[in-house]
Amino acid sequence: MPSAEFEAVRAMLAAAPAPDPSETPAQRRARLDANSSATPLAEGVTKQMIEMPGVPGAAWFRPETEDPESLPVLLFFHGGGYRVGSIISHQGYGSHLASLIPARVLLIDYRLAPEHPFPAAVDDSLTAYRGLLDLGIDPARIALIGDSAGGGLVGAVLLGVRDRGWPQPGAGVCISPWVDLTNSSTSHTERDELDVMFSHQDSVTAASWYLGDHDPRDPLASPLFGNWEGMPPMLIHAGDHEVLLDDAVAFAAVLEAAGVEVDHRIWPGMIHDFQIMYPNFPEAVEATEAIAAFVRRTVG
Repeated sequence: MPSAEFEAVRAMLAAAPAPDPSETPAQRRARLDANSSATPLAEGVTKQMIEMPGVPGAAWFRPETEDPESLPVLLFFHGGGYRVGSIISHQGYGSHLASLIPARVLLIDYRLAPEHPFPAAVDDSLTAYRGLLDLGIDPARIALIGDSAGGGLVGAVLLGVRDRGWPQPGAGVCISPWVDLTNSSTSHTERDELDVMFSHQDSVTAASWYLGDHDPRDPLASPLFGNWEGMPPMLIHAGDHEVLLDDAVAFAAVLEAAGVEVDHRIWPGMIHDFQIMYPNFPEAVEATEAIAAFVRRTVG
């Protein structure tokens, strides 16, 4: 049974007013960033904005340690349906991951739809990974992580890295991943009224903005349809009250069939992206600690 703390958060989210339909994409992004800007970083973690060629924005989050360069690297792709989200919106969670693992977390901005449709987000994310390699960072000590659309980018980057013949990272972490942009699975209808974070209509609108007329079964848009043989260990976690439940279940099955090591878990009663609400309720704490343990085991 979900905790009382989680149920309070769910009720607050359900009671929140719907976005103003006249709001432009830029206005919505600014509003969400303003709401997130006051979120404190984890204690002892510093933020450093950097310039990374070909990437709209990038920031390092590092815990206090005598030798931060000895820590593994987590390359973090934020969620937001390819329409919203930023370094600012996800910096709180990124800083907690930096502290818990511990790791150096590189959180990036990538170009967003509808101004910059597919494959802009994939291209920027691949550029960021290439930038880490060019810095001399051992790929075996890099883990990719993303939530929602960012989880889809984890898959797209892994496929793109293989296509380019680059060395693969040591692991991938997909939090409530959106990996099937056909939006046709049964959980889109069965869980629609349960998920107060991301509805079926949200997914349809976001996919339209991001893809336009592009084939949603392109593996770089929907990694579920990719070839996953020879890929590194993956963590796939989601809640069973989210419309993207089937994305996580099907993706884990595809990975396992390809011989990939998969840490797959479905959390009872949880909604989309519940993990990034750490540390507001016990389930988010437990899930984030499980992610940290996976990263330590695979690339630490």
